[in-house]
Amino acid sequence: MVEHNGKFLMIRIAYGHKHWTFPGGGVDRGELPEIAAKREVREEVGIEVEKVTPIGEYFNTRHYSKDTVYCFYSKVASDYFSIDNNEVAEARWFSLSEIPAMQSFAVREVLNLYAKRSI
Repeated sequence: MVEHNGKFLMIRIAYGHKHWTFPGGGVDRGELPEIAAKREVREEVGIEVEKVTPIGEYFNTRHYSKDTVYCFYSKVASDYFSIDNNEVAEARWFSLSEIPAMQSFAVREVLNLYAKRSI
């Protein structure tokens, strides 16, 4: 989750379900999850995140996969972003009360972890 002034950056990926979700993606072999989180945010929305704070993890078994999903939070100083049009169809900032109904299953998991955090 990337936050700026109480709003969270969400993306609609350009392939698959095309629902709203948070920036993220896979961890490369040998890569630490927090490094992967920074890399994915940079690749998808062009934001250089300096610090990520872990907020938890969950186990995903959807779509025949078995993955541990590591979730991070970061606060940024600017609302500027620049999407990678190959991966991201659209990006917008939303307050928690504005989170779109057409969302990835992962959004609820991440929001539950965020609500329990101690940041």
